[in-house]
Amino acid sequence: MLCLLPLSTAQGSDSSLLELEAYGPTHIAIECEDGACSGFSLEISGSDQVVFEDDLSWSGNASGRLTYSIEKESHATGSASIIILTSEDGFIHEHTDVNGSSGTQDGVNSIPPSDVCLDDLCENHILPTMKMSGWFESGGDSDAWLLVSDGVALVNSIVSEAPFLVEIWKERTDDSREMISRSPSVSIEGIHTHSGIAVSASSDEEAWMVLSATEQDRRSSVYAVELIASDKDGKRISPHSDQRMTTSSFSSYARGLFHFPGDFDSFTVPAGGGVEFEISSLVGHGEDESIEIYEHLLDGSISEKIDHLSGVTSHDSISLEIRIGSTIEGEWGIRVMLESESSDFSGSVGTDKSAFMGDAPNRLPSNSAESSLWPMWTVVSDQGYYSSSMLRLQGDVSDLDPIDIYLVSIESDNGTIIRSNPEMGGANIQIQELRGEDDYLIMNSTNGSQMLLPMGMHAIRVEQGSGQEGAYSFIISVNSPPEEDSGAYVDLSSQARPYYIFAGVFLLTPAFLVMLMMRKEIVSKIFGREETNTLNQEKIDSIRNKLEMGFSDSELEAALESVEGSGLISARAGFIVEKGLVNREVANLSTSTPLGDIGLWIDDSEEGAISFGMASNAVWKMTCLRLSFPHGPRSEIYEVDGEWKFHGDEILIGDLQVGECVMISIGVAPTPQIVEVEVTGRVKGEPVAIVPRKALRWE
Repeated sequence: MLCLLPLSTAQGSDSSLLELEAYGPTHIAIECEDGACSGFSLEISGSDQVVFEDDLSWSGNASGRLTYSIEKESHATGSASIIILTSEDGFIHEHTDVNGSSGTQDGVNSIPPSDVCLDDLCENHILPTMKMSGWFESGGDSDAWLLVSDGVALVNSIVSEAPFLVEIWKERTDDSREMISRSPSVSIEGIHTHSGIAVSASSDEEAWMVLSATEQDRRSSVYAVELIASDKDGKRISPHSDQRMTTSSFSSYARGLFHFPGDFDSFTVPAGGGVEFEISSLVGHGEDESIEIYEHLLDGSISEKIDHLSGVTSHDSISLEIRIGSTIEGEWGIRVMLESESSDFSGSVGTDKSAFMGDAPNRLPSNSAESSLWPMWTVVSDQGYYSSSMLRLQGDVSDLDPIDIYLVSIESDNGTIIRSNPEMGGANIQIQELRGEDDYLIMNSTNGSQMLLPMGMHAIRVEQGSGQEGAYSFIISVNSPPEEDSGAYVDLSSQARPYYIFAGVFLLTPAFLVMLMMRKEIVSKIFGREETNTLNQEKIDSIRNKLEMGFSDSELEAALESVEGSGLISARAGFIVEKGLVNREVANLSTSTPLGDIGLWIDDSEEGAISFGMASNAVWKMTCLRLSFPHGPRSEIYEVDGEWKFHGDEILIGDLQVGECVMISIGVAPTPQIVEVEVTGRVKGEPVAIVPRKALRWE
């Protein structure tokens, strides 16, 4: 708060010099305890801009340090002290005499608007004030100050040498003017004061304060004003957009005015999930003041009222809305302290970029407008140089918060090769290629291994590992895709013509011999007399006979064409007959590799029943099946038909021989949206895996 009336300590007859920091209009006078100041005089030095001076007082324009002293003569009795009316550095001074009322000189003597500190870090917890000073040039002089436009102001105090009159005027855009109030100053110990004037102005009006000296024969006199002003009053609907905090700690101060009993204001501060908050009042109106807190959530909704002024935000939180009300008029001030409880997304390694603080969401955004609320890493390529070539992705997972989703924006026309390397923790990671910003569908994914991502928005999913929780850390690195070298070609084929002739004769001669020896088989194939493959035909006939016992030809055809590989055909056909599956072709995927064939079928979409089959083309050791669910709720295996060992999302298959087939009936819950399958093991002592490129969508 501004102190305009400091009283110096009484000086004795051995006068000593005192110094004062003063700026702008300044008044210094002697005050004696007996009333009359006979035998005392005032000495001033340090300024050549004197407006008035006699033995008992001095007025002038100060520009820094002033030296003053009280001289006491031998016959003087009692003691004397100093009254000082001056300005601190940073005051707004009257730079030209308005000599009139409001609006006469637009922009002259206006108070610069002050931000209300909503969602911004203020320098200290004291409510910011505006301070200005000026001169009553003569008796009857008046000065006009523009206080506020589309905002609020509270005049704390006006102090002057001379008695004065205060008028508050409002000017509107239609050129109409109205005086709202008029009141005189009060004399206190030789100084004239006025305090406690509240004024507000809407978007189509300005509020002016007119100060007028009331002593017509008065010399030039100093006055000073202290007020609180803001651009905007608190609104019932906050104008601040929802966002997530970008610093590990956050301190916010807000202020405003209650214009009438029952008035309340509202503002928001960014606060992501897992953020500790503490809210306190700076004014202290006690029971007359009420504070309510609400969370703005990811889905656009607003939570129920939080009954405490400190705590931790939920994982779906975007920001905190704080509503403050009062049963009395006056000013209010709020302090909000935020501290992140999460270490999610530390940002790029070796840079000064602000980290995303607060828990990462556990799902993909539903549209591009939502994506701004997710932690995002932007990769920009400029002529082959990547501005962000490495990222440390770190955070926390637990049973209550098992999934973190991060976005990656690739801005290179040719795409980017991205891969991950684990540093610590037992979490699983997936790099996901998304189709676009409108629906964010997953097109492809890897378990952190190298992947080429095209230009656009993509995602990184971190999921709690089986039986693991706590902190995780991954290093994500990028590289530019290899450039295609068109090269320069020279036709030298004519130089190799002798070799072509020799090689042709040499290589074709054995072919003629083979054709001669297999002439009967070739003629049979040409004229349709090929012998049937009795082994394959007998297997297919056996399958057909079993299926025709209870199923139609259309179901038979779908079953036979669902996967590749005779081993899986037999295993699947036998499984269908054994389980009595009727609606068996809801959806399926399969893949065939030199190491083996695998397939995954949805047998009952409502009950979460699926079946997995594998036909081995090699000797497998420690074979393991893992299901992953990259989109939607996290599902787990709750039932497996047979004595297979399983846990979470994994099933131990064990060892397989060449030609061996397995079929496993599996139950998962809750019902997933997308299922991905991965088979791992060891073949000839080397770790191998079969991973279909496509995922199985739950229709």
